[in-house]
Amino acid sequence: MRFFDAGCQLGRRGVIREGEPATKEDVLELMDRCRIEKAVACHAMAREGDMKQGNLELVKETEGEPRFVRQWVAMPSAFGEFMGVDELPDGMKENGVSSLRLFPKTHGFSIKPYALGKLMDAAAECRIPVFFDYGEAMGDEMYGLCHDYPDVNFVVTNTAYALNRWLGPVLDSCPNLYVGTGSYVVHGGLANFCKYYSAERLVFNTNLPFGSAAAAVSLVCFADISKEEKGLIAYGNLERLLGEVRL
Repeated sequence: MRFFDAGCQLGRRGVIREGEPATKEDVLELMDRCRIEKAVACHAMAREGDMKQGNLELVKETEGEPRFVRQWVAMPSAFGEFMGVDELPDGMKENGVSSLRLFPKTHGFSIKPYALGKLMDAAAECRIPVFFDYGEAMGDEMYGLCHDYPDVNFVVTNTAYALNRWLGPVLDSCPNLYVGTGSYVVHGGLANFCKYYSAERLVFNTNLPFGSAAAAVSLVCFADISKEEKGLIAYGNLERLLGEVRL
């Protein structure tokens, strides 16, 4: 089975744990070991420091390496901290970027339409999927994102075992939400998810360098679901989402 990772981070973080992959080569080695063919990647500098410079560093660092599918970290463009929405589609196209990631809590901005609406309108028009960690938009906030911007496909990653009671009602109400598998460690969680909501709304992710690539692969490989469902989760769903981008 081949895997397409919906969420990894490149670049040196401010604080590095002993043994974690710290370079692009470290990440590629883990990908090889775990049969991960490609990975959507953002940059640590864009998350922890200068967003504009970090997004450019991602482009430089992944030059000539087609296994990394570029993802820019984004926010509302107030005070020029991020490019304007009129520039965004061309900027993404020129730099081979196919998705966006939001860190509203880390970066301190509102996800309400008055703040984020223009950026999400641009994402909807170009069919750009938008990713976020569950810790950045939890519970009602996760619902708010998906409900307020129904034409944007959202992927929630870095989920948690206690997520289901929040997640179920959002999935019922918002068909534009997809769920990353990396830390979705509910007992029998993938099989139950496929039973109640279908495999088509799950995407494989590792959350490297914070998570374990081997554990993420094992969650899918040993899930009590069909080979076809595993294929959708491991590769097919994410490939379809990114294939819908129109830049």
